[in-house]
Amino acid sequence: MRKLWVLVAAGAVGTVVALSVPSAFAEDYAFADEFAGTAGTAPDSTKWTQETGCEWGSGKEQQCYTDGGHNAELDGNGHLLINARAEKYNGNDFTSARLRAKTMTGAGTVEVRAKFSGYQAGAWPAIWTTDEKTWPVNGEIDLMEIGLNKTWKPKYHTHYGTRGDVQSKGGIYADDPDDAGWTGWHTYKAVYTNGDNGSVKFYIDDVFVAEEPYQVPDDAGAQVILNIAVGSAAGTPDPKLDNTMTVDYVHVTQR
Repeated sequence: MRKLWVLVAAGAVGTVVALSVPSAFAEDYAFADEFAGTAGTAPDSTKWTQETGCEWGSGKEQQCYTDGGHNAELDGNGHLLINARAEKYNGNDFTSARLRAKTMTGAGTVEVRAKFSGYQAGAWPAIWTTDEKTWPVNGEIDLMEIGLNKTWKPKYHTHYGTRGDVQSKGGIYADDPDDAGWTGWHTYKAVYTNGDNGSVKFYIDDVFVAEEPYQVPDDAGAQVILNIAVGSAAGTPDPKLDNTMTVDYVHVTQR
């Protein structure tokens, strides 16, 4: 959990005391979750909707999304665990979780700190924003998706335009020599503006990576989504799939 350290002077001799304060209290966020709670409990239902069902991705994905903490739960140490695994469920062979936050409108910043358990064929973790009811008109920002095309390299994208003319821009985050398997903590941030000249600036660990166009309406709405899809563009799943995305925090500011 990211924290703000505050120095407090106390007493006649000027004793200095360092206090750590969760950053969600130090900044005025439009949306924030630092996943405090008892181990094994489901994420806060006042902040997240756990979307359910099978046949996602036009039927190409192979997971069933569950709710009630079955595949998404708190670990008791300020983290959210999303787990995709081999499990018979409603006629499918895999289960997973997909969380959607409340709608934000206008320009802003989305920042998420997360890590992954490592490569397994068919696992497709993603941190993104969209309004699927109006896709791609209201756009999509992929802060991070990993596992596409059977490669364990995190990517970033913007998508916008119309159904008949979808524009997609983006790239691959540079390799981290200290984290070759992409299993360590990283902070993914998108700073975005809307409109005809809209754009998204992508950062990883507070280092600027790229700026991509993002031409969506000024009042375009979107929701943060956290999920692990199975199969489809990530390839044939490992029959013993057990893949986890751990999330430390989600912070959203709006301008």
